[in-house]
Amino acid sequence: MAAARFGFLPVRSHNGVGWRLLTTNNRDLGRSYTSYPDLASCRSAAHLAREQAGQMRVALVRSSATAWRWRLLTGDTVVVVASRDYHRRLQAERSASVMLSLLPEAELLELGLQRPRTWS
Repeated sequence: MAAARFGFLPVRSHNGVGWRLLTTNNRDLGRSYTSYPDLASCRSAAHLAREQAGQMRVALVRSSATAWRWRLLTGDTVVVVASRDYHRRLQAERSASVMLSLLPEAELLELGLQRPRTWS
């Protein structure tokens, strides 16, 4: 079993579907920056993110005066964003490194949408 897997959720604010990367203990590590019109296109985007993980670069950004977030970019395009804020820049850097290490081998299961929660 892989150390991470993709989950697919409806994105209420965009009336679409987004993906997130879940660790083995179901923690949400990162999410797609973009929402997609349907599950099929979202799955394709997740597959592409998995393939491009080795070419992504990390950008650390302040989300507030006391918090940090990371983004993963391919070229100038944001592909993945952190699921939460981090109190220290070092924590954000480590989380981004974990995301990059798990992304290439993450399971892309043949499951439909998970409906219990949505994010904006």
